[in-house]
Amino acid sequence: MHAHIRFSVALILLAGTGLASAQDVAWRSATPPSNPGIKLGRATPIAGVTPSFTPVRAETPRVVRGQFPDPPSFPSGGGGPPPTFGPTPNSIDIYNRGGVNSNNDLGNYWDRFCNKFKRCWDDVIGSAGGAFQPGPDRSMFQSDRKFDIFTSPVSNPFYFEDPRALTEIRPVFIWQHTPSTNTVWNGGDNFAFAARGSVAFTPNISLVVNRVGWSFISPKTGTPDIGSANGFSELHLGPKFTIIRNDVSNTVAAVGLTFEIPAGSSRVLQDTGSLSFSPYFSLAQNFLRSEYGSFNFMTTSGYVFQTDGQRTESIFASFHIDYDIRNSHRVYPLAELNFRHYTRNGNARDLDFEGSDLGNFGSRSVSGLSELSLALGARFVINNNVHFGIAAEFNVLPNSSGRHLDQFRLTTDVIFRY
Repeated sequence: MHAHIRFSVALILLAGTGLASAQDVAWRSATPPSNPGIKLGRATPIAGVTPSFTPVRAETPRVVRGQFPDPPSFPSGGGGPPPTFGPTPNSIDIYNRGGVNSNNDLGNYWDRFCNKFKRCWDDVIGSAGGAFQPGPDRSMFQSDRKFDIFTSPVSNPFYFEDPRALTEIRPVFIWQHTPSTNTVWNGGDNFAFAARGSVAFTPNISLVVNRVGWSFISPKTGTPDIGSANGFSELHLGPKFTIIRNDVSNTVAAVGLTFEIPAGSSRVLQDTGSLSFSPYFSLAQNFLRSEYGSFNFMTTSGYVFQTDGQRTESIFASFHIDYDIRNSHRVYPLAELNFRHYTRNGNARDLDFEGSDLGNFGSRSVSGLSELSLALGARFVINNNVHFGIAAEFNVLPNSSGRHLDQFRLTTDVIFRY
């Protein structure tokens, strides 16, 4: 059976092979046409056809600039400044271009603080060379006008120091009413007609005359050595260095040293001992600015050192806040606090109270005594050169013993500023 199947398949294959071998597989070229249209070889023009073509001209070479395009121009009289192209320089770019790196951002807190203080001190000392020469924004001896947003304090005028470098003369009048419980004054009055002034050599350096004037005392009870009298007052003066002038944050700060020279009359207790000196720090700060106005804060803190055993020593601090109505720099309602704490007795007079800013009595029993008073008032700017101030001041501590000589005080002044 299987043999028959294999025989049948062989016959079928043999028949297919025979059909395939019947084709003509020999190759021969086709007969070429009598008139071929295309042939290989060099191109030749066609007879009877005129060639038409446009010659190619050489193109102008293109110029490619490897830089940013020029900034667009703006019509004069309008619009802002042309835009800046390219990346904004950062601190690294500045250093790469030759800027000096002071490394003030390195180190711990005290390192950074000392570096900043050194820069401030360099600014102060560096400006000393031009003390008697006008600058680009000021005339010779002119006050620092960059911070006219501030106004000077009114109360405690011989110790409360404006940190700006100013050229001015300020007549001051003080009326002090004493408590009836004071064993010597017993409700009497004291008056001071004085002047203070300063000269600004540069925006950083000034000489301050804190006090020069005439004193009147009128105690009702008195002592054999203390009675109604008048005479020349102590002389206070010294240098001031404005170490911070930041017109971005509106911050001004200064340090200074006041020499208290007892060159006054013994009849008004202005001749105690030989000398005191008072180093101090002063700061002014503007804040909370709006369309309705802004606040100004000012403070002065310092210490009164004796140079002998006659005068008392004390620490003092004054605080001022005002409101610049509508930022007009014209009217400033103000409030001020004045604090003093006696740390060391004197040895000139057998008293248990002191004269605070009106005089150093050299009292033997005042160590540990503190004084605090509140002043309310205003300053009015008549024009850029004339300012008027007035403040009423009250003692705010218990005073049944009368050891606080201030029961009530009225202070007025007029500033003539250059």
